Amino acid sequence: MDADRQVDVPADITRVGWYRFGPRPGSTTGSAVLVGHVDSAAQGHGALWPLGEAEVDDVVEVELSDGTAHDYRVVARELIDKEELPTEEIFADHGPPRLTLITCGGNFDSKITSYSHNVVVTAVLVESP
Repeated sequence: MDADRQVDVPADITRVGWYRFGPRPGSTTGSAVLVGHVDSAAQGHGALWPLGEAEVDDVVEVELSDGTAHDYRVVARELIDKEELPTEEIFADHGPPRLTLITCGGNFDSKITSYSHNVVVTAVLVESP
């Protein structure tokens, strides 16, 4: 979180940040939220650039710093106006285990150097065989 209590996206566009006040990836309940940049004029494509093309049934693998990995199956990709982002749903610490990936999308406004929307991809934990 930054000083304004907003999710702080990593400055390095090749990194993805985890919302540490919510469930961790692999948790048995709630939404593990990961955020990252889509791109940068100076640095090119960001870590979450592929979200713009994510499709239902794609698999996302999340590897944690301890080396464990969790697979998630994409169930939805939405383009949501930044002012209408359903934060209570996205950052829920209850309900079925899921992964929520968030990056920027929509139209880029060069005057304010920001995108109009967020790309939000929701994925469910794949059960181990």
